[in-house]
Amino acid sequence: MSRTRPLRVCVIGAGPRGTGVLDRLCALASGPVEVHVVDPYPAGPGRIWRRAQPNLLWMNSRAAGVTPFSGADNDVPSLWDWARTAGGHALARGELAEEVGRTTPRWFASRPLASAYFSWVFQRAADRLGQVRVHRDQAVDLCETAAGQQVRLASGLVLTVDAVVLAQGHLDARPTPAELAAREFADRHGLGYLPRGQADAAALAAVPAGEPVLLRGLGLTFVDTMVLLTEGRGGKFRRTLDGELAYEPSGLEPVLYAGSRTGVPYHAKPESALLAGQPELPRYFRHDTVPAGPLRFKEQLWPLVCKDVAYGHYHELFLGHPDRVRLPWAEFLAGLDAYDWSSPELVELIEAAVPEPADRVDPDSWPDPLAGRWFPDAAEFQDWVRDYVRADLHRRSDPRWSAEIGGLAGVNMAVLTVLELAGAGRLTAQSMVREVERGFLPLMSFLTSGPPGRRLAELLALAQAGVLRFLGPESRVRADESAGLFVGSSPRVPGETPARFLIESRLAEPDLAGTADPLLRKLFDRGECAEEELSDETGSYRTGRLAVRPADHRLLAADGGAHPARFAVGPGVGVVHTPGVTPEIEPFGQNDRVARAVLSLGS
Repeated sequence: MSRTRPLRVCVIGAGPRGTGVLDRLCALASGPVEVHVVDPYPAGPGRIWRRAQPNLLWMNSRAAGVTPFSGADNDVPSLWDWARTAGGHALARGELAEEVGRTTPRWFASRPLASAYFSWVFQRAADRLGQVRVHRDQAVDLCETAAGQQVRLASGLVLTVDAVVLAQGHLDARPTPAELAAREFADRHGLGYLPRGQADAAALAAVPAGEPVLLRGLGLTFVDTMVLLTEGRGGKFRRTLDGELAYEPSGLEPVLYAGSRTGVPYHAKPESALLAGQPELPRYFRHDTVPAGPLRFKEQLWPLVCKDVAYGHYHELFLGHPDRVRLPWAEFLAGLDAYDWSSPELVELIEAAVPEPADRVDPDSWPDPLAGRWFPDAAEFQDWVRDYVRADLHRRSDPRWSAEIGGLAGVNMAVLTVLELAGAGRLTAQSMVREVERGFLPLMSFLTSGPPGRRLAELLALAQAGVLRFLGPESRVRADESAGLFVGSSPRVPGETPARFLIESRLAEPDLAGTADPLLRKLFDRGECAEEELSDETGSYRTGRLAVRPADHRLLAADGGAHPARFAVGPGVGVVHTPGVTPEIEPFGQNDRVARAVLSLGS
């Protein structure tokens, strides 16, 4: 029976993921579709990329790579292509004209420029579809009625639709018991405390100038926080005669004391290119080379990952820098093929073929860069970290060290293979949650998803100026009741740092049971959505992500049933852990599946 009215769809979340779903609905719809888009933030950029942010905050991907909407049948340009065509014309006389004029394919766009791009993509899709209504509001409940799915908004408006797509992006979390205790301690002693979440300029305005401030986390959120509290307060970076950055304080900065588990910041984005071409990967870590039966990542897969990293690294070293090795590539490769990772034979081969230790690769050392290191005083640790960051910048940008880029190619391929094996149900539940979700994937972000090199150069300049100091590995913060202060320290670096302000400079991990999103809270409490749970003979393990059916991203209830008209996409959604279902890893593929499933309701 054909419909006498348009298919009604509500997309909750108007950031890039919600925009991606809208774009696919536009591309695939063969009949009339009416779409309601709900988000308290602007449609297209959403909260994270909204224009009302300092242009000091950047994207973490190069302009030519910002293209989450591209597919075989799609013509949405990358941010770079848009900036030099439609975007360049649209912004030619506006506040972003200067940035557009200097944007290159390798440029890291500011968040205001990214906002303009995502706004354009959203409006383009909305104009093509024709029937799109944006509600600058928050969805607070979702109910099943005879008339359809009813979405209740904070304003009291109720939308009745045929299908709902949840695309809220990175979700805020309710405070953990430890965070509640820190907040209570801060309130009781007149201190400052900022919980986990994106760096926010308005919230950071409360951070006092000229005194110590503790920060937990050294990842991308930390980098944004660092920028807002230094250059964002009037400080200036300048080039010295030797070409390095130096920082001139404004006097309005706090003194930042930052720590994390590793004790060091993320690696810089690579700048150099391969001289010997792309290595043919994967070579050792493939579906047909892994053992039969349930797999344990650390024991059975990590050695194969290491061999692929070594292959990519040494392929580039031997063929791109032959003056730094002592064996022909073919002879070395025969040994690499024959010997197990970490075997005495392979260690001996590498030492004989690669005379300089700095030219060798050791993936086993990556999870803990400071393994076994203890420092006699804080000053020596500061020197060590500055040398570490300086060396990282050099190795990620100088073509002499391009072998590192070859090794990272092995890392990136390994991530895809691990996710494919997970989608095939090959890993044990315990290994997937504890070793992959909480170990391998964060390690890969540490290695390959770090900030632009310029940011680490700024970090180094701030450290040299004494505005930024590092607490050390395994850092911790305690509440000192007698002093009425937070105190930061590291077990491997002597000394303690008292402070009146503590910033959680990190994002919340996925935790559906602890989400602060009012709509998901209600659905979860009623059993209408559930956390993804992996189970096998080793036990049951929750990932904290929203459970969906991988084939079409339909929302799963607590009883395991898939809802026919509710869907979900985004970073808080689990999709790769169901045996026999090929996962869609890229956002475009996920958005496409959801759009097709939604449109099928109208046929």
